[in-house]
Amino acid sequence: MLNLRQLTAFVGVYEERSFSKAARRLNATQSGLSMQNQNLEQQIGLKLFERSSRGVEPTYAGHRLYERAVGLLRELDEMSAEIRALAKGISGEIRVGLIPTFTRGVLAPVMVAFLADYPNVKVGVVEAYDVFLTEEVAAGNLDFAVLPRAARREGIRTRWLGTDREMLVCRPREGLPHLAPVRLKEMAPLNLALPARGNVRRDTFQDYAELHGIRPDLLVDMDAMLATLEFVAHSDFATILPETICTNDMDGRIRSLHPIVDPPLFVDYAVIEPAKSALSPAASLFLECIERQYHLGKQVWRDLNVERSNQLS
Repeated sequence: MLNLRQLTAFVGVYEERSFSKAARRLNATQSGLSMQNQNLEQQIGLKLFERSSRGVEPTYAGHRLYERAVGLLRELDEMSAEIRALAKGISGEIRVGLIPTFTRGVLAPVMVAFLADYPNVKVGVVEAYDVFLTEEVAAGNLDFAVLPRAARREGIRTRWLGTDREMLVCRPREGLPHLAPVRLKEMAPLNLALPARGNVRRDTFQDYAELHGIRPDLLVDMDAMLATLEFVAHSDFATILPETICTNDMDGRIRSLHPIVDPPLFVDYAVIEPAKSALSPAASLFLECIERQYHLGKQVWRDLNVERSNQLS
C-alpha cells in the first residue's frame, strides 16, 4: 500500500526534477528519497523516473501518478486544516506574497481589519515581483501570492483574480488634464521608467509597444516602485501602472493619471498557491479580505468613470 511519505518524496522529486534539490526542499537526505522512490516503484511495478546527466525526467507513469498524488495530498491537507480550525479557532502564522500594486493599493485596510478580527493570527507579508514570488510559493515559503499573469509551473495552482486598466502616470503637466486619456504613440517626448526585462509587466509593455509602433525616447530600468513613483513626480519621466496602485493618486495633485487608449493596455492578476497543500483557514480568510478590498477599489474606479462620462455628456 502506498504511504504519504512515499508520495511526498515522489512529488518533491517530480517538481524539482532532481533528487538533491528535492532533498534540500524536504529537509531529507538524497539517499532517503531515492529509497522511498525505489520502494514506490517496486510496489506499483512501474518505473517513475528516467535518470540522465541533466537530472531525472518523469516517465508516462510518473506524470499520471503526479496528477493523482498532488490532488490526494491537497485533500488530506484540507481535511487536516479543517480539523485544526475546529479545535483551535482561527490562529497560527501566515506568509503571503504581494506585488507592489497590491501593497500600495490594497494592503493597508486589509491589515487593519484582519488584525482586529483575528488577533491570534501572525501575518507576514513579502513584497516582490512575480519571478521571486513564484519560486517562493513553489518552495512552500509562502501560503499564496498575488501577481500579474502567472505562468504555468509544476507544483503551483493558479486562478484569475481580476483585470486592471493601465495608466500613464506622470507629474501634472500643462495641457494634459488629470484623467485625460492618452495615445502613447502621440506622446512626445515619451520618457519612461519601467521594471527591467523579465518582469511580466515590462515584457507585456514591450510586446504592446512593438506591435503598435511605440518607441519611447528614453527608457530607464527601475525595479523599485516607491522610487519610481517619486521619480515621475519630480521629473519629466512617466511610468505605466495599473489603476489599483493609482487609487491614492485620484486627486491628481502629486501625480497625474491618464488611461491608455487606442488601443488600451490591460494587466491580469492571478492568485497562486502550492498545488499539493491547502490554504489554512487563516490564509483563506486573509485572501478573501484582499479580494474584497481589491474589488472595492475597482468599484471606486467604475464610479469615477461614470461620473466623468456624465460630466462630458
